[in-house]
Amino acid sequence: MEKLRAIFDEYRTRIIIGGIAGIILLLLGWSWWQKNQATELTGLDTKTEKNTKISQSSTAMSKSSSAANKSTFFVDIKGAIAKPGVYRVNRSQRVNDVVMAAGGLLKTADSNRINLSLQLHDQQIIFIPFQNDASAGSSQLPTTVEQTPSASNNVSNATDSTTSSASSTITANNESDETASKIDLNSATKEQLMQINGIGEKKAAMIINYRQEHGSFKKLEDLKNITGIGDKTFAVMAESLIVGNTTNTN
Repeated sequence: MEKLRAIFDEYRTRIIIGGIAGIILLLLGWSWWQKNQATELTGLDTKTEKNTKISQSSTAMSKSSSAANKSTFFVDIKGAIAKPGVYRVNRSQRVNDVVMAAGGLLKTADSNRINLSLQLHDQQIIFIPFQNDASAGSSQLPTTVEQTPSASNNVSNATDSTTSSASSTITANNESDETASKIDLNSATKEQLMQINGIGEKKAAMIINYRQEHGSFKKLEDLKNITGIGDKTFAVMAESLIVGNTTNTN
């Protein structure tokens, strides 16, 4: 014991310093471990939060895309328009927007008989009439010339429903009037033919000559057999013609 005490007395300072250094190292090690654990937890939380935001963003985009698809629909534009066809539109657009998308009106379009401010609805047929159309006086032209909704029926959905119903009813009731207003290709005179949009004096004479040489027209498409009458010209003429009596009286 005396020896141990002597050794302790001799190295007391070193032992105390060593003990203090050991305690300091333990404290530093503990502090570093705690900091490292906190960093890992923070990184995990950040990653989880980021994944949550990405998931929420994807869900929001999916809902937005779904809502956009439901608010769009298709309409069909025909007649005196540069690019007839089916166009995708939305509920905020009007007939004028479809006309612009389709390349604008032709010079032969009758702009006085169309309502460019008309609101659009799904599966609508937009007909752009030609000038001097033989059926200009009839009221069956679909969807372009509409009655202004009354003040008591000013809701857009109700307007669309009323427009569609009225157009269908008028078309059904005036079917016979539409046929009566067209010119019979087999009995029309040269002057009558010249009243049709797309037929001038020369084409009228060619139609009369063809009828005299080949007999009555069996169908409207026979017009394409005449030189100078292609698909586009035929499409314009056909709207005002019918094939009636097949007995040639010329």
